[in-house]
Amino acid sequence: MDDVNITMNKIETIKHKTNQYLHDDVVLRVEHLSKKFCRTLKRSMFYGTIDIMRSMLGIPYDTGKLRKDEFWALDDVSFELRKGETLGIIGENGSGKSTLLRLITGIFPPDRGRITFKGRIGALIAVGAGFHPHMTGRENVYLNGTILGMTRKEIDEKFGEIVEFADIGEFIDAPVNTYSSGMRVRLGFSIAVHGNPDILLVDEILSVGDLSFGNKSMRKMAEFREKANALIFISHNLEQVRNLCNRVIVLDHGKILFEGDTHEALVFYEEISRSQRVHQNNKRLFKIYQKDDDMINVLNFGILSKNGLETDNIGLDEPLIAFIDFEIKKYIEEMIISFALLTEDNKKVVWVKSNDFNKVKISKMKPGKYRENVIIKNHHLGVGVYTISFGITNAMTMETYTKMHSEKSFRVKSTGNELERGIIHVKEEWDIKKLYD
Repeated sequence: MDDVNITMNKIETIKHKTNQYLHDDVVLRVEHLSKKFCRTLKRSMFYGTIDIMRSMLGIPYDTGKLRKDEFWALDDVSFELRKGETLGIIGENGSGKSTLLRLITGIFPPDRGRITFKGRIGALIAVGAGFHPHMTGRENVYLNGTILGMTRKEIDEKFGEIVEFADIGEFIDAPVNTYSSGMRVRLGFSIAVHGNPDILLVDEILSVGDLSFGNKSMRKMAEFREKANALIFISHNLEQVRNLCNRVIVLDHGKILFEGDTHEALVFYEEISRSQRVHQNNKRLFKIYQKDDDMINVLNFGILSKNGLETDNIGLDEPLIAFIDFEIKKYIEEMIISFALLTEDNKKVVWVKSNDFNKVKISKMKPGKYRENVIIKNHHLGVGVYTISFGITNAMTMETYTKMHSEKSFRVKSTGNELERGIIHVKEEWDIKKLYD
């Protein structure tokens, strides 16, 4: 509780300083904000002790330099938030999203830069944040409401609405440490929004609650925005971001990669996210298994561009050309090459064999190195990440020379405005007609 009170005191101090600094409809300004952390607890405690001693002795220290094991969780982040605006912040885990919110609320002090705002800030950034576990829900409503700047009269007037929205019924008089994480989230969110803050900060914590409450929360935040209140929203649910936010920031390793229109930001984020997943998947999945006594050694396999160069991405309207390079060590009378195409979560989209419906007969194969291409001219794959694998079998004995135990990822990339909507890419037509009685 002491930490919470200290934080709120910091916020109040800043608030009084910023009313003259911010103009027009700007309610929050973040300027060149940077925050560093240490990777090891032991060294972090050591640095903390040194910094305290320097401060007490009045010895200057350049906070802009990194020491051993330190890294920038946020690096030179700047943006503004205006009245009635909902700003979405997205990025992979570890990109700095939650750190940013903790800096805005005063939980962490910045190492560089400054944060200025006007009005009251409400925040929901951790399950049960600000709750006293041994106090009842009722007592915590009054405690948290006071921390958020509400008077006792305001809390009395809104208490019924808070409890009703949180939907915890008779549990309002039970200790908070008996609540589920979902109940704590519901109560914390209800207090935050009914405190009528000028700026509301919501971390991805809403994913803890149930679907019904999540939908109710989204409607409440939309109402909040319509009242000209400002909102910063963090979520991995891109559909929620798409429906709620009118501007989005994409963070990566503490830096802003993109800031702008929601649709453009989501397309940008999905593209870089898919590219990163392909790279990570291939480091993990792609292995070449071979033995000196094997009849066939697989040398390489993957995807080719329409120009015949190995690639890890193709366009929506480009042909899918998968290849396998292999070496035959002994004469083979006839063999079968099989090809599998799967989604990222290992659902099979395509599985074909070279001898299906007598398409190709691969026979009388002498020792040497070969390449086999599988060409799908109209793949109809939607934007997303996929994996491929190959297998080679003796057609006479059905002996398996290679197993489909290796996979390689690739992505079907956006042309600039498509979002990830499904596995199949269709070119549909829409036709609306007026019906008459």
